[in-house]
Amino acid sequence: MGIFKEVYEKEKEQLPYFYWISLVSDIGIRTYTKLQSVFNSPKELFCAGAGRWEKSGVFTKKQLERLDLYQKTDPEREYEKMIRSGVSFIPVESDDYPEKLKEIPSAPIALFLKGRLPHSGGPVVSVIGARACSQYGEKAAYAIGEALGGSRITLVSGMARGIDSISQIAALNAGGYSLAVLGGGVDVIYPRESRVLYERLCERGGVISEFAPGTEPKPQFFAARNRIISGLSDVLCVVEAREKSGTMITVDAALEQGREVYTVPGRITDPTSRGCLELIKQGAGVITDVYEFVNDIMTNYGKPQNVQKDIKADDKNPKAGRFDDLSLEEKKIVIYTDDNSFTADEMSAKSGLSVPDVVKACVMLTVKGLLVNMGAGRFNPTSVIISMRNYLIENKT
Repeated sequence: MGIFKEVYEKEKEQLPYFYWISLVSDIGIRTYTKLQSVFNSPKELFCAGAGRWEKSGVFTKKQLERLDLYQKTDPEREYEKMIRSGVSFIPVESDDYPEKLKEIPSAPIALFLKGRLPHSGGPVVSVIGARACSQYGEKAAYAIGEALGGSRITLVSGMARGIDSISQIAALNAGGYSLAVLGGGVDVIYPRESRVLYERLCERGGVISEFAPGTEPKPQFFAARNRIISGLSDVLCVVEAREKSGTMITVDAALEQGREVYTVPGRITDPTSRGCLELIKQGAGVITDVYEFVNDIMTNYGKPQNVQKDIKADDKNPKAGRFDDLSLEEKKIVIYTDDNSFTADEMSAKSGLSVPDVVKACVMLTVKGLLVNMGAGRFNPTSVIISMRNYLIENKT
């Protein structure tokens, strides 16, 4: 790994300078390895100055410009500011840095974290797919996320609207652990509608990025983060994808990294199924039963991690105070919910509630883990709210 490993372990006062190097986003793992043959420590690199940087022959012109720009910062002050904001810094030299990620050719030189990383040793599955997914895709993503979370298998995704966020919500609702990889700083919530999911991940899972706090998301950053999503995992699971999409870019990264790819078969008439169907033609694993899929993961990749159960989210007995704890408007939505997603207008017509009251109640039910906000004003019922409704019907409560 180079001389910086020994520096990291013995000289903790160097940490702000490790952080400073990570701010220079153009420095990748190859340049990072080369510079360690010239500079004995991150602080020495910082203090060397433009003349020595250029003379070293290690850096490109663009990298030299970035180094010069960031030499005007105070590493110790900026590092302290980051720590006070609740963000953890994990350089590649740290024992906390995920081992699977170290193995990929373009491993990030450092990670920023809110929440916690998964326990080492357990299986990791990345679930990805279309943002504009179908109702079939929504249900498949939720079922897979719920099965993985309930089996205490780490689920990694990108917190994007659609398949990504649905699978992560399902995993958390089942009492499991999920990790989101962002295309911006870990303190920048994107998309904004995922704020509730983001907060839950910070509390019960984790959010990571290779980009420094405060970095606004950009299209090229999402393409870069895809290699991390696949790099963290044993298996990549594709629920829905168009033939040319960011999802398929992640698949390419996974295949280059030697990861196994599974996919959900879709309808031949759906554009969002074409990527999955093409993967099946190329030999990808096919998910026909989520629990068989989970069993394959546990059989092939070891025991799942031990995650503390989220009793509120994983409560399978709807009579245990949950329905009684809801407001009148929330109760009506539970009663009128069926297996399909709905808009506020649709629920208003069924329940007799006003649209503003429906929206307010749906937001609260989303916070409580009973509905999933799909974006564009549409909500999807979770298996928990369906179980609650069925219990009420069966018992005529």
